[in-house]
Amino acid sequence: MKALITASFAPSELERLRRWMAVEYEDWRRRRELYFDGQQFADRIRRAGADVLIVEADLVHDDVLDQTDLKLIGCCRGDPINIGIAKATSLGIPVLYTPARNAQAVAELTVAYMLALARNVFPINEGLKNGTLRFEGAHDYLEAYERYGGFELGCSTVGIVGLGAIGQRVAHLVRAFGARVLAFDPHVPDAVFEQLSAKRCSALEELLPEVTFLTLHCPLNSSTFGLIGKRELALLPRGAFLLNLARAQIVDDDALYEALVSGHLAGAALDVFTQEPVQPDNRFVRLPQVLASPHLGGATRDVVRHQSTMIVDDIERLLGGKRPRFLANPEVWESPRRKRLC
Repeated sequence: MKALITASFAPSELERLRRWMAVEYEDWRRRRELYFDGQQFADRIRRAGADVLIVEADLVHDDVLDQTDLKLIGCCRGDPINIGIAKATSLGIPVLYTPARNAQAVAELTVAYMLALARNVFPINEGLKNGTLRFEGAHDYLEAYERYGGFELGCSTVGIVGLGAIGQRVAHLVRAFGARVLAFDPHVPDAVFEQLSAKRCSALEELLPEVTFLTLHCPLNSSTFGLIGKRELALLPRGAFLLNLARAQIVDDDALYEALVSGHLAGAALDVFTQEPVQPDNRFVRLPQVLASPHLGGATRDVVRHQSTMIVDDIERLLGGKRPRFLANPEVWESPRRKRLC
């Protein structure tokens, strides 16, 4: 057996996998390029003689699957949208994936942004570095206290939209600070809300008027596209903050910009943008009350380790005749056409 790995992978897990099969490792981050051309990728897989393919964002569509003889695919993503799942299933190829691999990373950045907004961390830092914040007497300290004095996260109310893996971790973290947590997610059972000591809101209209921070962690789909628009933003208390580390299209861009410029919202933290990669001239990036990052919420070394361990764990389960924990096409498991690793 041989595996071709183009995803970022932890060295310890590479060595672990090599106990079972030959491994050819080509990290896309070092290669500085993803495989988007199906013919090119199929040729690469055939040259490697790979039975197992482990990717992160490379496209593994029908054209690739038709031209190769893969027995297993691993996708280091929470949602393997870059894989032709239906085609893989028809060919009997199990597809492994890594749900919640970056949940802790995104949740921690979310809370870091809340703290930075609450305590004016970035304006204070910038003022000291560019010389606009100077102290020559007691009056300067008084002015700084008045201008930059913030508030405590523990005395705030955090509203979470989407109580999946990331939303649950955010709730757990802010509760540790003492914050009150409200959440809206019609797909999550009451038991989850109870475990997190979060108040369940049956509608957004119930949650929005009460929050200091509104943080979005729901998937983008037909029911969440444009979920937060002018009407919803108007329901937030004046001086509230919005955080979006989910998908840009959940929020109406124009409505958000208007709410920020008018002063209705005190600020925002955005890790996602309608046009990505985001550029310095983006209108939100140019606003001083907006903290921005270029979709790096899940960019930690630990995420690479998490995804690597999850994939190798499931490969070892397969080799031991056990069902993988994270199988994107579970119907393939009982299929007589399912390909098996030898």
